[in-house]
Amino acid sequence: MIQGNAYDINEIERIVNSLTKAERIVFDLDMYKRFRNDIYETYKQIRHICNPRACEKTTLETVKKSLREHWLEHYLNMNLTEAHIVIEYAERFFGLAIK
Repeated sequence: MIQGNAYDINEIERIVNSLTKAERIVFDLDMYKRFRNDIYETYKQIRHICNPRACEKTTLETVKKSLREHWLEHYLNMNLTEAHIVIEYAERFFGLAIK
C-alpha cells in the first residue's frame, strides 16, 4: 500500500520495463502515473521525517542513512523494507532531481 493504493510490484516492473510508451495500454499508463505520483509523495513524507526543516536540502543518501524504523512506523505506518522500496523507485524515477 502506497498512499492508500495497492500495487502489484511485478506488474509495475513489467510496465516500467516496457520498451516503448506505445506498448503500454491506457490502463497501464494510468496505473504507472499513479504509482509514480504515490512514490514521490511517499518519498517526500519519508524525507520530511528524516529532516523536518524543509528549507534545508536533504540528499537521497542522507535520507537513506537517517531512516529509523520506529519513526516510519509511528508517522507513516510503514516498515523499513517498505521505505527502502519506495526510495529505490524514487531514485529510479526521479534520479538527479532528488539526489
